[in-house]
Amino acid sequence: MRKHRKLLILALLLVVLGMVAALLYRQAVRPPKAVRLLPDGDRLIYINLKPAHLLDLSKSKPVQLEVDYQDFVEKTGIQYERDLDEVAVSQLDAANDGEVASSEIFVGRFDPVRLTNYLRGVSSQTESYRDRTIFMIPHDGHTVRACVMDGSRVAVTNMNSPDPMHGILDRTQQPSSGPDLLRAYYGHVPFGSLAWTIARFPANSSVAQVPGGFNFSFLENTVAVASVRYNGAAALKADLIARNEEEARHILGQVQTFLTMSRAVAGTFRPKGGDADVKAAIDSVQIVQKENVATVTATLSEKFLKKMLSGVEAEVVTRAPSTSPAPTPPAPQRRP
Repeated sequence: MRKHRKLLILALLLVVLGMVAALLYRQAVRPPKAVRLLPDGDRLIYINLKPAHLLDLSKSKPVQLEVDYQDFVEKTGIQYERDLDEVAVSQLDAANDGEVASSEIFVGRFDPVRLTNYLRGVSSQTESYRDRTIFMIPHDGHTVRACVMDGSRVAVTNMNSPDPMHGILDRTQQPSSGPDLLRAYYGHVPFGSLAWTIARFPANSSVAQVPGGFNFSFLENTVAVASVRYNGAAALKADLIARNEEEARHILGQVQTFLTMSRAVAGTFRPKGGDADVKAAIDSVQIVQKENVATVTATLSEKFLKKMLSGVEAEVVTRAPSTSPAPTPPAPQRRP
């Protein structure tokens, strides 16, 4: 009898552990909550900045902050590079004027009272919705709305209509599976991705023409899911999802042509310090097709990433004196 009791207890423990594991797995593979609060859009962007906080930034050289940003830091105590943990963005292209409707959720650590006081000082008027205050801030001929949702989240929209902001606050009160793009294509985002984007490219998309004379019109009528993970090296992946296998084969061929051109161009240059890391990055690119999906992968080594960062830093130092102001922190804007 005692043996049977032990077996029963063990079985119950295994069932409980299985249920807990299933719940944890389900939670882990769900899209981030910040993205699920966003309205529908043509592009979704998510960045997890928490790993960046592990870097030792204490040795960074002090910079002269831009006046508006310095005022923001002094009044709120918020520094984006230190206090911002997550960014979620939804962008919707306007039908005719080329403007971009943008909604953002910022997740981080801040003093909600100080931030609220700052927003009250820069806003022209406020409104109350679902027991929260929405601050309306005039900006370039339209209205930016900002709302301190709680002690760790802030919502921002750049549309004159209040509906996107109201929708975000509605979804905080009820379960939401998120925008249509998220529901349909989040399964293509690899587990553990630090940053990813899901973008829809309709016919006549502006992505077809880019600087340099390259033509990316083959991306029209596709959805691209691009992501990056880090495990000692940056693992890049992009799924280009076509309407059918024939279009996916066409995309595959176009990407292969572009890659061949890139390798040829890279072979004509000899960056300072040698080009072995650059060559390794380009050679790591792999392209495969499965049904209607063309997948591009690449691996960027730590040496390559450091070379890129040092190059950017050198360019900044060359172009600007040490007393030049830092760029203005990101804010919702419309495309000119």
